Amino acid sequence: MMPDIVITPQPLTYKESHKLLCKKIGKDIDFRHDLIDSCHGIPLIIILLAGVLCDGPSEEASREIISNAYVALGSKVSVFHTLQRLARFGYDQLPSDNARHCFLYCLLFPEDQSIPIKNLIQYWIMDGLLQEASGFHDAKYIGNEILDILTRHGMLYLEDKDHVRMHDVIRETLSGIGKANGFMEQDDWHFIDPIVKLEQLSKTTNRIPLMNTEMECLRGIPKCFVLSSLLLRGNYHLKAISEEFFWYMGKLAILDLSLSRIKVLPSSISCLTRLRMLLLTGCDHLEEIRYIDSLEQLEVLNASGCNSLKSISSGSFDNMVYLKILDLSATSITFLPSITACRELYRLDLQCCPLLGSQHSDSRFIQIPYGLSKSGMVQNLQLGSIEDMAYWMSMRWLPCGLTFILSDRFGIKVSFDVNEDSKTYIYASDACYFNCLEKDSPLWFNCLQKFQIVISPLVDDQTMEMDAGAMKTDLIFRNSHFRTKHFTDSTAHMRYLGINGSAGIPSDLDGILYHAELISLKRLAMTTRLSDLKIRSMKAVRELWVEDCDQLEIFLSTDDVQVLSAVGSLQNLWISNVEKLSSFCKGVEDVISFNCLKHLLLDCCPNIMCLFPSELRLSNLETLHIRFCDILETVFDSSVLGEQTLPRLQLLQLWELPELTSVCGGVLPFLKNLKVRGCTKLQKIPVGMNENSPLLVTNGEESWWNSLIWDDESIKLWVLFRKWGPLLPHHATEG
Repeated sequence: MMPDIVITPQPLTYKESHKLLCKKIGKDIDFRHDLIDSCHGIPLIIILLAGVLCDGPSEEASREIISNAYVALGSKVSVFHTLQRLARFGYDQLPSDNARHCFLYCLLFPEDQSIPIKNLIQYWIMDGLLQEASGFHDAKYIGNEILDILTRHGMLYLEDKDHVRMHDVIRETLSGIGKANGFMEQDDWHFIDPIVKLEQLSKTTNRIPLMNTEMECLRGIPKCFVLSSLLLRGNYHLKAISEEFFWYMGKLAILDLSLSRIKVLPSSISCLTRLRMLLLTGCDHLEEIRYIDSLEQLEVLNASGCNSLKSISSGSFDNMVYLKILDLSATSITFLPSITACRELYRLDLQCCPLLGSQHSDSRFIQIPYGLSKSGMVQNLQLGSIEDMAYWMSMRWLPCGLTFILSDRFGIKVSFDVNEDSKTYIYASDACYFNCLEKDSPLWFNCLQKFQIVISPLVDDQTMEMDAGAMKTDLIFRNSHFRTKHFTDSTAHMRYLGINGSAGIPSDLDGILYHAELISLKRLAMTTRLSDLKIRSMKAVRELWVEDCDQLEIFLSTDDVQVLSAVGSLQNLWISNVEKLSSFCKGVEDVISFNCLKHLLLDCCPNIMCLFPSELRLSNLETLHIRFCDILETVFDSSVLGEQTLPRLQLLQLWELPELTSVCGGVLPFLKNLKVRGCTKLQKIPVGMNENSPLLVTNGEESWWNSLIWDDESIKLWVLFRKWGPLLPHHATEG
């Protein structure tokens, strides 16, 4: 039959070929016309050519590679001939034997199957192809580098962010090299007894792929004494494996049974004492895992997605001292056997395990991570539901370098890579998480001496299928110093809480507020008083930032000031872009001291007319910055003496306050630095010289300086005036 329509792919033009070549190399290069012309306008040839040219370390090396590329392209015999020559040349130009062997490993996978990146790198590690790596983390990093090399060189291409494929022409060209190096492609198994075929192949290769077949069972006792890898992935009809099947596979290091229909593992699995990786992902019918307690060399056990998996035999992990990854996510297990022997475990995945702990709420389940915390190796721990938190928050230790992820009712998860920086990250998707972090929890003292917690709504690039009004809360606890950004003399904060863009203040914050040293509030649709944030809970806060809170009208009440002063921790206060703020402290009738505060910055608050009530005493305030407050007339609501209200103030910045007429009466005895700009109505400055302040440096505009009124003209002799220079960008944060 003749086709109705014949589609003939058109080659790229010279201009298109040159553009593609430069794009793949990553820079514009002028090539000789005949080099590009030899590519026949075929995109794959151009991509392979770009792959060998992208790594030239120097101009001389690039010239040599180009010269060799001319030889590889050869004469125009045919497009297919050129493709084959360049595929071999591209393989030879890979930068290391490791990269070449890792590439050849991909030949084990069927040509019609994409290769999962996550499993591929683990195969490389377990197969010993990354021997120069000093550890599992290092090997994973090197594996990702090699994968990047193979894709940049065009030997593999990304099908999506999780899978790669090999082009058929490249596979056909290099399959012979793969066979010679022990990476044999999968044969057609449909008409051959798999047991006979296994025994035959094991005499010539130690890696056997048997993927995506229609076999329903594996019976017999194949004698495969040197077999190291058996890939049985994707055999969707495979229901049973005979009990004795693995008797003579004592050197097997990799066994992949993923996406099969087996219900149980055969007892002969216990004979695989050299097994390093056991993959059971997506085995929907697997009901239990047994006979693995003798697998002392096991490093990876992945049974994720085994929806029917209910149990793992007690003691299964007692001898697995090398286990590094244990993934039991999306299973129906109700109990996890003790893993305290797994001292090298750094990833434990228990997401979407709704029945875990439902039948075992004793201390044995609660204390699972306790033994791991001593080694500090666990870096990724994932749990599945808010309800399970009560068990885990009862533990006394969180291992250093832990990643803790919770899913909310929408099934949203935070995407992440393996934590490489040995810091503690805890992500949650519901504010209910705070219920488990009470202020007296031992976690605060044993594990969370330093933390960073950020609560914010779902950002645009995390949008998923969910109600438009639903919000997601991310909590991040991080073992890292946090550099204070506003006050130059502040020390680094160890415990940070940030609430950004929330529709309100999440409930159950008492435990966090009690321990947070730095609290940042941004874009909160809160009520008119800051006291709604439970000021009384802020026992440790040393620095408080409030920014872009449009509805806030009253910053503190008299009771708030008394509570904060009694604790004596709050030293630094930053208030910025609060449009409706009309009062810093409301309801003060008697003299009240705010003696803990040392640094205050008020910025862009256009609705405030006076800053402090005259009854407020700021006896330890050292720096005061007031900027861009359009209608501010006075710093105090009535005349007060600076010696009484601001006796220790050393730095005063007044910037763009067009209505300001006065700061205070008397003098500021400790004032060392006064910075004024855009305060045309301010005619007197509260300065006076004594033995404690022999010199005052003043920055301002010359016209303003000349219009100042002095009670004692002699004071000007002790004052150094420096006028403002041009308003440069760095001045915006000066002071």
